[in-house]
Amino acid sequence: MKALYYRGSEGGLEWREDPEPAILAASDALVRPLAASTCDLDQAIVHSSVPGAEQPFAIGHEAVGEVIEVGPAVTELRPGDQVVIPYHLSCGACDRCCDELPLFCRETAAEALAVYGVPVGEEYGGLFSELVRVPFADHGLVKLPPSVTALDAVSVGDNLTDAYRVIAPRLRARPGSDVLICSAGSLGLYAADIARAFGARTVRYIDASAERCELAIEFGAEASSAENFDPSEREFGISLVTHGSVGALRTALLATEPGGAVENLGFHFADVPLPVAAMHFKCLTFRSAMSNARPLIPEVLALVASGRIDPRRVQTAVLPFEDAAEALPTAGFKPVFVRDPLDQR
Repeated sequence: MKALYYRGSEGGLEWREDPEPAILAASDALVRPLAASTCDLDQAIVHSSVPGAEQPFAIGHEAVGEVIEVGPAVTELRPGDQVVIPYHLSCGACDRCCDELPLFCRETAAEALAVYGVPVGEEYGGLFSELVRVPFADHGLVKLPPSVTALDAVSVGDNLTDAYRVIAPRLRARPGSDVLICSAGSLGLYAADIARAFGARTVRYIDASAERCELAIEFGAEASSAENFDPSEREFGISLVTHGSVGALRTALLATEPGGAVENLGFHFADVPLPVAAMHFKCLTFRSAMSNARPLIPEVLALVASGRIDPRRVQTAVLPFEDAAEALPTAGFKPVFVRDPLDQR
């Protein structure tokens, strides 16, 4: 079968032939990706040098797919179901899964993280593939609600849910807070839309991209480049950094009000200095974490179904799946690649 590979230190993308996956355990399912997109990390890998991505690997970990075949122990799914594929694999039954830490599932991630489309741990393939195997399918796959299409939900398996987990619970705890978003891709835009939907008083959006700033303004945010933002101009109850910029991280920490919360979603591949004294004297809550997406996916699908957010507005292009190798690098920060025919219901 064909799978899209990042070529490692050579750069670029190409289709390669991989062995077709098969049902290996009774709880497995085989899923055919119908719509796949890039997360912000994929974009960084494709357009720059990211540590750990020197060797070729099958790329892609945001997708909605169609169930093709299920093992004999799978009872909640049947062929033809359209499902969100979480970027990480988990059993749903171990203590870590029950503690909402499926990224560290004892069954799938005992040795290293178990994820699709990222060069860490065991190789599970990427979601820009003709077929993928999903272990523990009854837990690991989430069916789409009737009103939600594959295009609506393509990023629920990672970026959209990642934005939700750092914005929605914070605004529930601190209703009407001002929100600061230091962004460099789709994550920040999803966060801006979610912040508006959950009643943020104001949303301040910082990004070097004029295109993304314009879209953030459409979501109701005040937007500008970092050069036109002074972290002392006002304080924010919730601050978010979506990319691995030391400057953006420092800005967010200094711009957060006493008792506020700062969330870092960006990847830093080396230790970075933090203004700990300022953080300490303002009693800030600071978290830097990857997303444990699976427990929140039903909530995010319900939010999409409600119409309160519109993740499709963030997409920069919708293109044929087979064009991904050539088109992905030039199709903007959030392209979606779809198979034909794609049932959009």
